[in-house]
Amino acid sequence: MQDETKVERERHVLTLAPGDQLTGLSVFQIDQPHQHILVQVAEVTARQGKAHAGIQGCAIFRALGKGDVAVLTQWLSQGACTQAEPTLLKPPEQDLYQVVWNDHISGQRTSRIALEDGLFHFINVFRLTPRKRHEFIQYFQHLSRIVRVQPGYISSNLLISLDGFHAVNVGQFQTQHDFQAMLRKPRVAMGFAQGVLRRIVPGPPRLRQYALVMVSLSDTAHMEQTG
Repeated sequence: MQDETKVERERHVLTLAPGDQLTGLSVFQIDQPHQHILVQVAEVTARQGKAHAGIQGCAIFRALGKGDVAVLTQWLSQGACTQAEPTLLKPPEQDLYQVVWNDHISGQRTSRIALEDGLFHFINVFRLTPRKRHEFIQYFQHLSRIVRVQPGYISSNLLISLDGFHAVNVGQFQTQHDFQAMLRKPRVAMGFAQGVLRRIVPGPPRLRQYALVMVSLSDTAHMEQTG
């Protein structure tokens, strides 16, 4: 029975890779005492949404030390997202993204989000300076070269919103300790500061540290993975 449960969990994997796939990221601000309630509601909504034809899957994150709950969703198309019923899984239009670049310590072009991997996740949200999208991507790639040599690094995944006003880095480290040690490195801090000093971004990113609590796939995506 335990082996069957393990196999079932391994089938629940979201992948992040550059391309046209539509990704939603909704971050819900909530006070810490009620965080677990919102997580439970999101989990129930994800299970109910498995049969929705337009959604491929979702991942639910619980912020550590803050009241945030983040929901990452993957959609077949923008039209499918627009037509979906309003739920916690449906992001506002301004929270729709595409993955434009990623880096994985293995050199592969795909990152995975899965409970059984046991990785620590963090999410940076950047506001973008108008007309500096290309310059921001170059800045982020340079910053990632500094971060990727730090102990425990796994991946960085850069998403840019369809409206061009925000960028998101969904990052992974082996442990929260590894990540926090990286933040204390002067070279890393200076790398982040360069974005503001060079006016590529109007301010520092909003950073949250997360525990991954659920990954759910639509019935169609689940059949593709098992097939």
